[in-house]
Amino acid sequence: MIAAPQDLACEKATVAGPLRIGIGCMALTGLYGSISASDARNVLDVAADLGFRLFDTAPLYANGNNEELIGEVFGSRASISVSTKFGLSENNDNKLVRDSRPSSIRASVEASLGRLRRERIDLLIQHRPDPGVDDQEVAGAVQNLIDEGKVASFGLSGTLINRIKPMAAQCTIAAVQNELSILSDPDFWSAPNEVGEMGSFFMAYAPIARGLLSWPTARAAPTADDFRAQIKAFENPERSVPKKLHGCIQEIASSYGVSATAVTLSWVRSRGSNVVPIPGPRNTNHLADLLDAANLEIQASDISMIDEIAKSCFVR
Repeated sequence: MIAAPQDLACEKATVAGPLRIGIGCMALTGLYGSISASDARNVLDVAADLGFRLFDTAPLYANGNNEELIGEVFGSRASISVSTKFGLSENNDNKLVRDSRPSSIRASVEASLGRLRRERIDLLIQHRPDPGVDDQEVAGAVQNLIDEGKVASFGLSGTLINRIKPMAAQCTIAAVQNELSILSDPDFWSAPNEVGEMGSFFMAYAPIARGLLSWPTARAAPTADDFRAQIKAFENPERSVPKKLHGCIQEIASSYGVSATAVTLSWVRSRGSNVVPIPGPRNTNHLADLLDAANLEIQASDISMIDEIAKSCFVR
């Protein structure tokens, strides 16, 4: 019997392990402020010990140093899955450049394999669409790498969902990595289900809105070396989340004896069994919140309450 697309999507999400939460590693090499190499390694080690199995990185993050960090800590450890990306880099003028030409994809994968100290990339993701290269050509290039055993599966990031079906004709799309949090446009909340209907799992990046939904840390404005200092919402973080919504999340968190972060991540996971949030912990205390979220059985009535208030507060 042929499995239903949603069942296939949920099966693909098992790459994250039973906790169904991945670790976004971008902030472990400085983007959200300085962090020591020893602290970053400790976060990765403890995360693995706690049972987190999917770690997300990219060549763009710290110009490859993020991948090198993961390679140093995990190497080819079989119990750990790594997702990395291709097609987005920073030039000498600090501008982002998209390049998904087949030759560039291959070169990127070869470099990533070296930095990650692995023989195969578990999930290779196009970081952003490249308007200069036909999608079919991109998918075909990745399929060649899969056939060669250098890549296990293919995903898309920062993408429109309508790209999935055409590209899947050349190469199965295992995952879509897009932004999703309580603060996202409610019209986008159905994206995981739409993706699941095409047999893909959904990796939710920025699931706590880059920290805006993590109290009390969100009350402080970011430091000058923190990328978030360039984002308007972080000019006054405490006012960027409506008080009514803030109060609702805090009240629900208190009723379960967990943090607001745990409730926020649980909300993201509630969007579908094919959803894998990938928050970016920077210390082991953050990991405790992630573990709480993975084990939290939040009531449907609480999810509905958050939905209702978030929708009423959203400004287009």
